[in-house]
Amino acid sequence: MVRSPQLEKEWALFDQQEYQRAFEEAHALLERLQGPDLRDAHRLMGLACYCQREYGQASFWFKKACQGSDEASDWFNLAVSTTMQGDSESGVQAFEQVRLCQQAAKYGQEPSFYLQLYWYACTLCDQGEYARLEPLRNELADVYRRLHSTDTSFVYSRRLPFFSSVLALAARCFNEQKKYAQGVSWLQTLGAALDDEGQRQVNRVILELQRAGGNVMHDE
Repeated sequence: MVRSPQLEKEWALFDQQEYQRAFEEAHALLERLQGPDLRDAHRLMGLACYCQREYGQASFWFKKACQGSDEASDWFNLAVSTTMQGDSESGVQAFEQVRLCQQAAKYGQEPSFYLQLYWYACTLCDQGEYARLEPLRNELADVYRRLHSTDTSFVYSRRLPFFSSVLALAARCFNEQKKYAQGVSWLQTLGAALDDEGQRQVNRVILELQRAGGNVMHDE
């Protein structure tokens, strides 16, 4: 996303991890900015708050950045901050706007839609929002089923998260819920549609889940 030249100094402070100074200096400029420059100031201020784990304040400024924005990244920032704030319902609504923005741009915006989906799914997992995470996890799995290939270079060229990362997220989700048998079944279905390397990766994760589950799996 292009940064406003009017905020060069403030973005430099942000890049130096001087988050509070970047916030304060951007805030002092608000009355003199308009249009894209004002939106970029709101974006910067939201990010500065987010990096300081001030998720409520981050959401406040991200909402301002989203007003009239067709940038998926603005809505993605809002989806993540509101979820981290504990308002997963608003997070879901914001992420639907991410999807709409990407669709309108024919999925040409960066970061790619499926990277954004993966990162958002990780945020949901961090918050223990497993029910909201499940359809996103399945959506990612469907992409790999359609591609068949899990080759790293091939996946990278398609602007997708690495398959190993998606597997790690799925394994974490099933482990944290202690749903070992369900996880094994989900992975077996996924692996059946993949190339040899994908199947090997899936089988390793299945074995790990089986070991973690032990006798618990017999009771599921």
